[in-house]
Amino acid sequence: MQNELLDQLRRSRRWLNIAGVLAVVGGLIAILVPAVASVGVAIFIGWMLVFGAVFLFVDAFAVRDVGRLVLRALVALITLAAGLSLLLAPLRGTYTLTVLLVLYFALAGVVRIGVAVSERGLPGAGMTAFNGVVTLLLAVLIGAELPESSDWAIGLLVGIDFIFFGVAALAAASALKRSTPQ
Repeated sequence: MQNELLDQLRRSRRWLNIAGVLAVVGGLIAILVPAVASVGVAIFIGWMLVFGAVFLFVDAFAVRDVGRLVLRALVALITLAAGLSLLLAPLRGTYTLTVLLVLYFALAGVVRIGVAVSERGLPGAGMTAFNGVVTLLLAVLIGAELPESSDWAIGLLVGIDFIFFGVAALAAASALKRSTPQ
């Protein structure tokens, strides 16, 4: 099974290279114009919520129990409202998403530090602690700059993520090329 997967990856190495290059280029663009990327992410999430609301409405009517229908339709309406809010006011949406990102980074950083403390002495505990400190530092840096950081934080982080994915994809494609039987 693993050999079959490896063969398939070798055959699709060209696409992996293309994906890697496109991700690096997209990441660089997002870093150069993070405000545009932030708004783009907010709009993308808005559309996902709108489409999700449609599926939730369909689910609400799947069973003819009135209580279930009302509660599930309410969830669908809330989801639709959140999606439309992001689509109609994406700049306000980037602020909300940035606040959530700060909260996530703060909580994840504290928990990672706690995990590292509880696992001290085990392999990887030091890196987990370092990751927690960096994540917590990101929360502080982005949170201290609110509301201005909502203009750039999401776009910058998405750009960095794209670059890391692109570099990893290019490295994988290169490794696959080197491992191709001659």
